[in-house]
Amino acid sequence: MDYALSRLQARFGERPDESLWQKLEGARDPAAALEIAQSCGLRRWVPGIAPYTDSHKLELALRAHWRECVTEIATWMPRRWQSALLWTRALADLPALLYLAHGGVPLGWMSDDPVLKMYARADSTTRQARLRQDHFASMGLSSEVLDHTVLQATPGPSHIGQAWLEEWRRRWPRWIDTTSLENLASVFNNAMKERAAVVRPELLRRLRVLFRSSTLDAAHVFIYIAFAALDIERLRAGLMKHALAHEGVIST
Repeated sequence: MDYALSRLQARFGERPDESLWQKLEGARDPAAALEIAQSCGLRRWVPGIAPYTDSHKLELALRAHWRECVTEIATWMPRRWQSALLWTRALADLPALLYLAHGGVPLGWMSDDPVLKMYARADSTTRQARLRQDHFASMGLSSEVLDHTVLQATPGPSHIGQAWLEEWRRRWPRWIDTTSLENLASVFNNAMKERAAVVRPELLRRLRVLFRSSTLDAAHVFIYIAFAALDIERLRAGLMKHALAHEGVIST
């Protein structure tokens, strides 16, 4: 575990500060934004992304890099932690899966995503059955709970986020001190109840506090993954703005 902790400390030190984020988000064109990303730890998220990569390919590339990142970190850790770590890859899929469960028409990129394509390429009836049997059932969601969640006018965190957290807990190794992990779970739980724009500053602050206080704990690894998820989410927003403008979907 020491190897993983030292590697993640180094990566954490390469994260962009707020001034660099503002430069990236204010970049005049995608080439300038990518150049800024390449100058810091964000470079891990942009291999294969060209200045005028279309929005579908951009989405697929970032999702692939997220999964690769989590998988790599899991290989650094003792085997007993790998199930819980690999489960965090599913965080990127929850919004899309819930969108499909609500009857949303599959977006173009979903048919090429390795996790979502089996649902996106199916007819609506088969899609709903697969979502229940292959994914939501594995999270302990009963048909009644899923029906209630799908029928909500505003999806929000609902039962899906809570189910993800409970499955994550089940994957923790036995006979460990879970204090730091429960503190992190509490942070996640609170974050799921607020809109992203409201919660992000406070979430980052609380994660920094936990990161500093868990330097010798496995929770340190999960906290870094949370930072990585927030970074890739913000980077996606900055790059997607240029991609959609180039495609004429939005104006800048």
